[in-house]
Amino acid sequence: VLESDPEFGFEEAKTKLQARPWLVDSYCEWIKRLKVILACNSGPALNDVTYNESLIVVERIAEMDSIIQSALQSEKLILVQTGSSSPCLDLSRLDKGLAMLVKERNTDLVVIEGMGRAIHTNYYAVLQCESLKLAVIKNSWLAERLGGKIFSVVFKYETPPK
Repeated sequence: VLESDPEFGFEEAKTKLQARPWLVDSYCEWIKRLKVILACNSGPALNDVTYNESLIVVERIAEMDSIIQSALQSEKLILVQTGSSSPCLDLSRLDKGLAMLVKERNTDLVVIEGMGRAIHTNYYAVLQCESLKLAVIKNSWLAERLGGKIFSVVFKYETPPK
């Protein structure tokens, strides 16, 4: 379709998507066990959203979205603070409440986002669960050191050592 019709784009493709149930549909099994801990900086750093700001934003979103509202009420979505007020994240100095929650919930995936957190302080960190380290490199020295260019994207998926 894409090659034969140059007018066929994203909006047209959305109208063609199959409604659920899908051809292969494990969505319900996946979503049943999904729990999210959203950890935000305790204090301000650059343009990062702080924990207190995230509470306000998520409350407003929950007023508009029943899925988010339900996730908050059932504690499938929990907001916590990291204990940090820096664009970097020292995992050895996490807020004790966050560390306990991660352990209690048997966390199996940690997503670390941002150049400071994912690259500067945790690029070589080895976690005991799967991890994603996501960033856009906005520093030419760092980009060159990693073998890229400025605005290179890092999507680093890692599994724990055996």
